[in-house]
Amino acid sequence: MSTPSPSAMHALGALLQLTDSALPTGAFSHSFGLESALDASTAGPGADPVSDEHVLRAWLAEYLALQLASTDAVIVRRAWRAGSDADLISIDAELGALLVPRQIREASLRTGRRLIEIATEALPSPGVERYVALVASGSCSGHAAIAFALAAAGRGIDADTATEAYLHATVLSLVTNAVRAIPLGQLAGQRVIAALDADVREAAARSAEIDRDPASLGFGVAAPALEIHQMRHEHLHARMFAS
Repeated sequence: MSTPSPSAMHALGALLQLTDSALPTGAFSHSFGLESALDASTAGPGADPVSDEHVLRAWLAEYLALQLASTDAVIVRRAWRAGSDADLISIDAELGALLVPRQIREASLRTGRRLIEIATEALPSPGVERYVALVASGSCSGHAAIAFALAAAGRGIDADTATEAYLHATVLSLVTNAVRAIPLGQLAGQRVIAALDADVREAAARSAEIDRDPASLGFGVAAPALEIHQMRHEHLHARMFAS
């Protein structure tokens, strides 16, 4: 068995740090619309409220396939290879426009700006520094997917791995939140994470297809029902999460 090179271990360490559910980005306070689906009164006509691990797994699979694969995951790939300030400004503006529900857009910015601070201190790189300067100047807003991509690229993590890792980290965060919101047992949460492995890989592959074709109509496509759930969240009578 070959021994991993120091550079590979360096990249792996950074990847584990970026995907750690304990990374203090504030993601624990956001459900990205999941909380709206926990209540039968807001789940929507004909939809089952998310009340157990099986429905949670189905909800997350749809979230990956219908929203993340065509928005955040594509943005991760484009930010990873961004070669200029103009590229980053354009990508940042695109993501801001695609995140239609206000609370989802604000969640992306809150966690993104916090991730920028973390990356500046713990995972610095020229790409991260460039994005920090653009956010400070007001040229960019500071989204989580872009900050993640730049931090990963700066540690030698390839675009495919960075994209899949971003999707996995999102699933991990949402399952962690669902465990306390549904509530759900810790073991059930781990079963959901394992069951979604193929969905994460499929979403990453789909984002690569969309990214390869600049004229693709897949970029930015989202499910209206999911966005409606996300918009309904701010109107809930009681909330555990900010989004």
